[in-house]
Amino acid sequence: MRENTPWDCLEVRPILAKEVSLWGEYVKAYHYLGYKSIPGKSLRYIASIRGEWVALIGWGSPALKCSVRDRFIGWDYERKLKRLHLIINNVRFLILPWIHISNLASKVLSLNLKRLSCDFQKVYGHPVYLAETFVDISRYKGTCYRAANWRYVGLTIGYSKSGDKYYRTNRPKAVYLYPLHRKAKELLSATFMPYNFNFIEKERMMVDTLNLPVEGLIEEIKKITDPRKARGIRHPLHTVLGIAVCAVMFGARSYRGIGDWAAGLSKENLRRFGSKRGEPPSEPTIRRVLQRIDVEEFDAKIGMWLTKMQLIKGKAIAMDGKTLRGSGNREESPLHLLSAVVHKEGIVIAQKDVSERTNEITRVKPLFKGLDIEGSVVTGDALLTQREIARHIVEEKKADYLFTVKGNQQELLEDIRALELKKKHQRTAR
Repeated sequence: MRENTPWDCLEVRPILAKEVSLWGEYVKAYHYLGYKSIPGKSLRYIASIRGEWVALIGWGSPALKCSVRDRFIGWDYERKLKRLHLIINNVRFLILPWIHISNLASKVLSLNLKRLSCDFQKVYGHPVYLAETFVDISRYKGTCYRAANWRYVGLTIGYSKSGDKYYRTNRPKAVYLYPLHRKAKELLSATFMPYNFNFIEKERMMVDTLNLPVEGLIEEIKKITDPRKARGIRHPLHTVLGIAVCAVMFGARSYRGIGDWAAGLSKENLRRFGSKRGEPPSEPTIRRVLQRIDVEEFDAKIGMWLTKMQLIKGKAIAMDGKTLRGSGNREESPLHLLSAVVHKEGIVIAQKDVSERTNEITRVKPLFKGLDIEGSVVTGDALLTQREIARHIVEEKKADYLFTVKGNQQELLEDIRALELKKKHQRTAR
């Protein structure tokens, strides 16, 4: 490839599922460390110019022990254990051997770093604030990292890790760091992380400072039928579901996110969720339980708890109809649900199935049955803009509504336009 390749043709992006195998083959064949897997939470990238691969980058979980890094950040051991997930390690960086372009390595690194934290948050539910890498000084000088504005902070003491054991190599490596947030050092070393930065850190304040009534939630969840066989159960159903509910309330939006949130719980907070093991349920356990429970029963209990605690009182609630992807087959139609969702938190507080013999309109009353939504604002799309639904919300549930009106309700649309025109004339007359 010619050296005068314009940089505006250079693209750095995450690999696609179909590219994983080839990415691994190239790294194994051409990187001096080879390749088996990337430890912990991983991201893999490809750098290409006009569609041709020119470089491969791999990121994984940070090193547990790195004294020069820890001194630079200024944290103690306990704080390090709580914040280590906010660091990411550049474990592999390979310019393919047939590519010869000046300054390519530093340019690829710079482009990768610009998107790294956002990509990590999309996959794992939280950002990363600091990137680290270890350069073998017997082979390289770290020139591309310096050119990309990484900071050299010192040398390791010459140990490597194999499995759970450390062994001396007498080959110290240069440690380079790159802040992915302008206040990375302050955030990682702070006694308390600011509330709006990371939902995992929010948990550390959640039970104590917000006084969230976890015990009441657990009592409601205990009434739910456990679909699992008694043999082999390690975590009570109420512990798993209680953690899942609170994780979603504090920002988790995936099974991985819930698992990460659970992993950050202290032993004291785990006890509040009814755990007697002293360790949280894993992400696979949470996933399996959530996929097997009776969703309608679960939603009813959560809605009851939210109502008792008045956590939905005065909130905006959306009526949202969705068809579950993959729930149908040649013999049966896909399952369609009408849900009541708290706008801000995104929490489903109730849902009803909409069969072929019914429609969303007839399922609104059963949806809100047993829920105290007095003072709330209920929103709905044009399909649910019906007089009977509006009357039920205002007169029976003592709430307000905000509905969408489209052209197929011509008479109502004209009345609204006439009302707006009348208000405009009144304002002009004043």
